[in-house]
Amino acid sequence: MMLTRRSLLLAASAVPFVGAVPRASAQAGWVPTREVEFVVPFATGGGADLLARVIHKIIVEEKLVPVPIALNNRPGGGGATGIGYVTARKAADPHTIVLVNGTTQITPILNPAARTLSEVRPVMNVMLDDFLLFVKGDAPWKDAKDFVAAAKSRPPKSLAFATGGTTDVMAVTIFAKATGAEYNMLNFNSGGEALTQLLGGHVQACMGNPLEFMGHLQSKAVKALGVFRDTRFSVLGDVPTMKEQGFNAPNFQMWRGMATPKGTPDDAARYWEGVFAKVVASPVFRAYIAENIATAAPIPGAAFAKFLEDQEKLYRNLLDKPA
Repeated sequence: MMLTRRSLLLAASAVPFVGAVPRASAQAGWVPTREVEFVVPFATGGGADLLARVIHKIIVEEKLVPVPIALNNRPGGGGATGIGYVTARKAADPHTIVLVNGTTQITPILNPAARTLSEVRPVMNVMLDDFLLFVKGDAPWKDAKDFVAAAKSRPPKSLAFATGGTTDVMAVTIFAKATGAEYNMLNFNSGGEALTQLLGGHVQACMGNPLEFMGHLQSKAVKALGVFRDTRFSVLGDVPTMKEQGFNAPNFQMWRGMATPKGTPDDAARYWEGVFAKVVASPVFRAYIAENIATAAPIPGAAFAKFLEDQEKLYRNLLDKPA
């Protein structure tokens, strides 16, 4: 069965977010001995939440940990609210895992007072998502060139984007720089809320990842006008790249990974690294990646830390925000 937004949300409403698991494979070192809290610092319905539900489903159904695991959405502040909760209530607690992504890295670049990724211990990246420009299915523009021409024919900021996080803000910023047009940005708590604004006709466009829009793409409620990558998607072959359309927009992806609270002992971090490696290897996860046109990208431990250093430099360069 395709793991769409609808199927995951319906499944979530039918059963509690706590999965009792009888036994896991024996591993040397630390093993959880009480319920694990899975903190999602984003609202329900967005890409982060959908991924969290898939990871939760795999851990529970494949019995990857020997204790119950409960999901806890704590949205707000571009990840700052949820991670603030972890810092205040779960410091160094290995019985807590946290979903992190590009938003938790970009938020403090845009708002230095925010404390997000620096307050957790990244354990493993699991996937990468590309960004596309989306409009309503009945919108008059056939591609990004048409959309930009319309923006330039009107007063600045006449066309509005709904954004569901700071990565969406960054994608719009990159697009604006590449096209020389100015857009209005209306910020919401999640990609799901941003999509609702688009479908309701309250904004003209969204920047987002395929996993948040696939069902609506298939129903033609929305259409994609361009993608920020070097080549077209094989399954969305009619969607041209930005570079094909004459826009020198850099490739931009959303990384998505898992962390534990800052100060988590090394043996516990290794334990969770092993669990998430099994998640990525799961047939359910592979199907989710394929169905949502994403890229599996397991990057563990020290390699993940180096990856994040490089991403930080990339983001700051794209945003003209030196360290």
